[in-house]
Amino acid sequence: MQLSQSVKLKQKQSLVMTPQLQQAIKLLQLSNLELSQHLQEQVDENPFLELGNNENSAQTPSDAPADSGKATALEAVDHTDLTEMKASAALREDPTEHSDFENRFDQSIVDAPRSGNSNAPFEGDFDAISNVSSKEGFYPGLFRQLNLAIDDPKQRLIAGHFVNALEPSGWIGMLVQDVADASGCNLDEAEEVLAILQTFEPTGLFARNLEDCLRLQLTEMGAMTDALSTLLENLDLLGRGEVKRLARLIKGTTDDVMDMLAIIRTLNPKPGEFLGIDHLEMPSPDVIVKRRSDGWAVELNRSTLPAIVINEDYANLVATKKMDEQAQNYSATALNNARWLKRAVEQRNSTTLKISAEIIRQQTDFLEKGLDYLKPLSLRDVAQAVGMHESTVSRVTTGLLIATPRGGMPLKSFFSVNIASRAPSGDASAAAVRNMVKRLIMQETPGKPLSDEAICKMIADEGIDLARRTVAKYREMMNIPSSSQRRMQARLANIR
Repeated sequence: MQLSQSVKLKQKQSLVMTPQLQQAIKLLQLSNLELSQHLQEQVDENPFLELGNNENSAQTPSDAPADSGKATALEAVDHTDLTEMKASAALREDPTEHSDFENRFDQSIVDAPRSGNSNAPFEGDFDAISNVSSKEGFYPGLFRQLNLAIDDPKQRLIAGHFVNALEPSGWIGMLVQDVADASGCNLDEAEEVLAILQTFEPTGLFARNLEDCLRLQLTEMGAMTDALSTLLENLDLLGRGEVKRLARLIKGTTDDVMDMLAIIRTLNPKPGEFLGIDHLEMPSPDVIVKRRSDGWAVELNRSTLPAIVINEDYANLVATKKMDEQAQNYSATALNNARWLKRAVEQRNSTTLKISAEIIRQQTDFLEKGLDYLKPLSLRDVAQAVGMHESTVSRVTTGLLIATPRGGMPLKSFFSVNIASRAPSGDASAAAVRNMVKRLIMQETPGKPLSDEAICKMIADEGIDLARRTVAKYREMMNIPSSSQRRMQARLANIR
């Protein structure tokens, strides 16, 4: 075989993602706080950029007076007018306006990891310990951990209320029943979500009280015994130093009590202090939903979203100065980058608002009536409604928080798979159907539990056709035993 070298010319066409487009795609995935940090970095590097007051710099909506203090044209939309939103004049100069430019490139390039302190996509890898030990990353890390552990949209919403109830100690500062009432669910559903949250690191987080906190840690260590359980139930006696009385309760000696006390002293009674929760605030929402007389309004949270401003005076001054070629090239490049960044931020704000408004338009029943009315909603549904690609909707909604009259929650909590229904009300969400399965089981006669086949027939009477294996899958997802196991549990309960 003979080897040879040669030089050949070849023409080919390929798509190349410019730095500006990479930046625009990155902006789509940033939360308001992350965007603020990114803009501050850009301002520090680019002399033509300044951060301005977003309330003053934005345009005034046509249906609100300039001094009304309401949201700006890029920040609000009413559900009665969700057709078309226009950005500023600078945005209209951008040839990429209304295009899905991020979808013209290789997905392996586009789906680059986000910054370390960001609300990373829920489906990504997540190191719970490293995130909860960082004060800056605690709440974003907690929400990522939450979404990795909980798939059900309704349970995510309930979990959000528990996160809101966290105290500096790391315990929840509300009764579980109060959280259930605030979430619009029943006590059993709230208890089920709390049990999941109590598996998060560090152990003891989301405890109801001191006893619960210590019990969670002892159970995790594998050190829980009947004697320790009795001791935890009588912490008031321990606090008063009634060691002999405790010894009688555990049917042991005072030395046994002191040994158990030594174990308890190795535990952390307030895991929240380790995390610095007392120095943290809940992350500000990126989007705010408000009820108005004429419907629901969606706004970007301007308090965490500064406006980017071009220093035109400085640009004019530089243009009149005599400079060498290198300085001229630097100034021209910096000014072009500044104008592109301004357009990209406006595009990001417009896209975020448009998608958020469409999600709320389709989920108004949930806002008005509660969790049971969460409709099936997919990325494709929203993408088709707003005229964008599914990947754009996914990037915008991943990691964003929305504040509603029913509490704060991840924006992606509004998405749920669709299950066909023959009912007049239309298709149902998977979350609602799972709730139906759970309700039927809760209402069954203890000694005569419903089989999965019987549950299928009862749900079919409601107009929803499910396979028996689907009911079994939903039941297992909710950690509900089979009918034979439930029958056995009922018999054991009667024996006791």
